[in-house]
Formats: sequence, structure tokens, C-alpha cells
Amino acid sequence: MWGRLGFIFLLSIGLSPARAVLFDSTSNPNFNTTAPVGALAGSGWQYEGLWLNSFLGTPIASQYFITAAHIGGNIGDIFNFGGMQYTTTAMFDSPTSDLRIWQVSGTFPSFAPLYTGSDEVGKSLVVFGCGTQRGDEVTLSGDLKGWSWGTSDHVQRWGTNTVTAIFSGTAQQGDFLQAAFDHNSGNINEAQLSPGDSGGGVFIQDAFGTWKLAGINYGVDGPYALDASGNGQFNAALFNQNGYYLQDNNGQWQPATGPGSFYATRISSNLGWIESVIPEPSTWLLFVCGIVLLGLMPRVLRR
Repeated sequence: MWGRLGFIFLLSIGLSPARAVLFDSTSNPNFNTTAPVGALAGSGWQYEGLWLNSFLGTPIASQYFITAAHIGGNIGDIFNFGGMQYTTTAMFDSPTSDLRIWQVSGTFPSFAPLYTGSDEVGKSLVVFGCGTQRGDEVTLSGDLKGWSWGTSDHVQRWGTNTVTAIFSGTAQQGDFLQAAFDHNSGNINEAQLSPGDSGGGVFIQDAFGTWKLAGINYGVDGPYALDASGNGQFNAALFNQNGYYLQDNNGQWQPATGPGSFYATRISSNLGWIESVIPEPSTWLLFVCGIVLLGLMPRVLRR
């Protein structure tokens, strides 16, 4: 596999003004712009907040939210969650990944549980973002290969996919959940990411059916070139990369194959660092349980 010099951060990088997560099945800009229902109800939409007015972040403790470090931001910036504004008071960067945790003043009414297992591959996921809508068709020799990145308006959307692999980046990038953009998969919510989706959450279910935060959106395959000399570079969501080229770690353009993918920084590989920043859930749970038991004790004694 080629290296990931070809990773493109999911920032709004000077294309048209920045919609969100784009789809294989439709170019409808209103598709999946409200919370999932049915089997996907409670799959993470309720945990996503707006960061820097353009990106997403996810509360993971009563006063902490997590997002992508490459988005940027400063202490004093506002995080919008649940109709309330929270001012950031401190930030913490992972030394081995693109994750950044922000502390806020005030207390979140709820926060996402973290996925702690190492069995993500093969599991279905729900992904959230505020990136571009689907643009024009990309064709090669008359065959549809995918779509260019379209315009964007920072509207939150959701899509689904499957964790196809764990991809190991550099020492500074760490591990990623990789999800391939499959064409005609039979899944109308099959999604790929684009600029503006950085920092959005990826959720998968644990063995008990609880949706938990498993990744934070990082990047996608690209840019693509038309030949081994790197001519005609472009960015797109491709379900068929055959005939195009991606750059390797040596800066050489290599033939690409199969579907393009998006990559989300893996939560389970960074649990040690996360728990060093936020209060340990187990400690907090013990504290709450202790308060409950103290409240019940006089009643028990009276009996």
C-alpha cells in the first residue's frame, strides 16, 4: 500500500465556500440532515457539537470535548452544544495522534461513551461531518469513477460505512479506522468525507448494542493525478481509483486501485492519553454510586 503523503486533511481548503458528508446513492443536499431514526437512533448525532462555527467536536466528559487538532482554535473560543455555548479554558494535544481535547467552563448535560475494544474491523459505523456536498461526476474513458467535491454550507449530516481496516500512520499520526467508499453496496447511506468533515465523530456499537465514539475524522485519499508524473492533480470522492495515481512516502506517484477511503483517528489506540486528561469514568462512577448509597443508608438503618 502506498504511504499517506496523500492524506488530505478534511479542512475547508479554498474550494467553494464550505455541505457535509457526501453519498454514493444521491446528490440531494437535504439527505441525512436530521438525526438518524429506527435502528440508527441514538447513534451519535446527540453528542455532536459545533466547533469554530464550521467543524464538529464530541463531549467525552462533563467538561471536555474531543476533536481533530489540525482544525486549530484558541482558548476562549466557543463550543456550541445542545443549544448552549461553552467557552474553552484549556487544551490538551495527543503526542502520538491528531487528537485534541478541550476543557470548557460549565458542564455538558451529556457526553459520549468511548469505544474501548480493539475489534472495530468489520463493524458498521455512523459518521458525522460538516463538509462538502457531492459535486460533478468524475469519469475516465466514459466510466463513472466518483464525484468531485461540491459546495458546502457547514450543515451537519450523517452517513454510514464499514470499518475495512486499521491503518497505521506515522509516529505522530498513530492508528486510523479506514472506511472504503463502496459503489452500489446496497446501502443508501454509504458515505465518503470531504473538506469540512474534520473533527466529526465516528460511532460503532459495542457488544451490548450501545453506540460509542470510536474515531475522529482525519483525512481522505488524495490528491489524485492523471499519470506517474503527477500531472492533472485533483481532489474527489472516488469509489474506483483505477487509472489514477496517488503519492507514496517517497513522493513518487503510484497506480491507485480499488475504492478511495476516509480515515478517522482511532479512539481505542489513544485511551491511555485520553484518560490521563479527563477524569476516569470508573472513578466518577464510583463517586456517584457512593453518593447514592449514602442517600439510601438512613432509610436502610430505619428499617
